[in-house]
Amino acid sequence: MSDHEQNADAAAGRAVTINDIAKAAGVSPATVSRSLSRPGRVNAETANRVRRIAQDLGYRATNSTLEHDQALRGAILAVAADLRYPIYAEFLYGMQGLCMAKNFCLTTAVSAYRTDTERGIIARFSPSVDGIVLIGTSLSDAAIRKAAQMRPLVAINRQVSGVQSVVCDDQHSLDEAVRTLKALGHTSIEYVAGPERSWQNGMRWLALLNACHREHIRLHQIPGPNRIFDSDDEVDEWFASLLDPSVTAVISYNDLSAEMILNMYRRHGMDVPGRVSVIGIDDIREGTLLTPALSSISVPRERMGELAATKLIERILRVSDGIAPVTVRSTFVRRDSIGPARAA
Repeated sequence: MSDHEQNADAAAGRAVTINDIAKAAGVSPATVSRSLSRPGRVNAETANRVRRIAQDLGYRATNSTLEHDQALRGAILAVAADLRYPIYAEFLYGMQGLCMAKNFCLTTAVSAYRTDTERGIIARFSPSVDGIVLIGTSLSDAAIRKAAQMRPLVAINRQVSGVQSVVCDDQHSLDEAVRTLKALGHTSIEYVAGPERSWQNGMRWLALLNACHREHIRLHQIPGPNRIFDSDDEVDEWFASLLDPSVTAVISYNDLSAEMILNMYRRHGMDVPGRVSVIGIDDIREGTLLTPALSSISVPRERMGELAATKLIERILRVSDGIAPVTVRSTFVRRDSIGPARAA
């Protein structure tokens, strides 16, 4: 029995879907959709084969299905907060591979952390795309829900009730980081925070609170360098709290601020990790090139991008309408930027 016949048997007794046709034809659901509604956009041989298989399987498109198929544009919009920080490119790289495999093109726009820019991008591009992925969004929950009503939407590293998300759980990796610092003799940790409105910053702070509570480690938070300083004096003023002699270990919201902290300690003639241990979050390649190499929390960003694209395309093609968050785990990577706590 051919695969074609097996799929016909499998579909017997129920309505044949685009997914059934895709499996029988060995193509993506998006290619099936185009072959049935816009055959001119698909290789003629492929379009004819898909339409023949659809007929053999007994595919009958309802009016609503036809309207949906004809409305497909084969395009997905990714809105990233920034492209200068390399983590965003890694999310996009994972998305791009999956989109290409499913015959969707990926369009990218940058919000530069501005909510008005992000809202404008979504409003302008929504009529031209089938779905949207938000990466590092600063929109309010209400604004994200509104966008999700316009087009299928997935948010990366942001959970909003009623919206599909792909998030990274940092609890286990931060647990390991705190246990490692404790084993090295550290009794307190300074957390250099991320942007105040950042959902991810709040989750990382909560994870550290839980970890430090379990290990009986004191935890203190200071604001991070989340703006452009106008002068070296402003930088020194911000950095002053980290010069306190009682500070022996620092965990920073991301590797970018951790690198800045390493450079500031060096500028003040203070050794890392001899004077203080420093851990970042994100594990970007640049952190491995620092002296000392930066210990960090490694996040599987390409995989998260792939998962986000997968969930979005499933919603676009009506294969799934679930909104349960998809969760991945980060890992702690120990390098030379941490060491034994110095003697008091």
